[in-house]
Amino acid sequence: MITQSDSTDVIVVGGGPAGATTATLTAQRGYSVTLFERERFPRYHVGESLIPETFWVLERLKMIEKLRKSKFVQKHSVQSITDRPVLSEPFYFADNKPHESSQTWQILRCEFDQMMLENAAEQGVTVHEGMRVLDVLFDGSRAVGVRVQDEEGNQSEVHARVVVDAAGQSNLLMDRLRLREWDPELKKAAIWT
Repeated sequence: MITQSDSTDVIVVGGGPAGATTATLTAQRGYSVTLFERERFPRYHVGESLIPETFWVLERLKMIEKLRKSKFVQKHSVQSITDRPVLSEPFYFADNKPHESSQTWQILRCEFDQMMLENAAEQGVTVHEGMRVLDVLFDGSRAVGVRVQDEEGNQSEVHARVVVDAAGQSNLLMDRLRLREWDPELKKAAIWT
């Protein structure tokens, strides 16, 4: 239960990879961090292929051993196809960078995101699932907290020195501050089945 007087150093909105990463790295620096995620994990999400360069961030997050012990398929190369149905030659990561980072994983986001969120909690982040952030609170032009609602409809305010909006496409600050800019070149659609 959150009380009206709750406060923390940093609030992170969103428990996906960006939010869990931000929260974990901030907590590792000794700050109190509270993360709000509107859904309960595991939850479905598109995206399943990590690239080798994620190794360095995953190492800082203390996730490498967890991934090695997971059932995720190890990925050592990529191969692409062009608009002409011709496969490229495989690109083996180790040929470019012979290091343990030359291997990555093919993940299921529902499981990976849950691992990341649990890892954040293990490293001191206070994680609240099923908590929707309704609004960001401002003092003048400075974000100073959030108003949240739990699954029963109870609302409360939590204050912080810093608010990070990592809520993905439902980004509150982007819309509230009218910062969202649409790029006409990227006016595309995707279908995933």
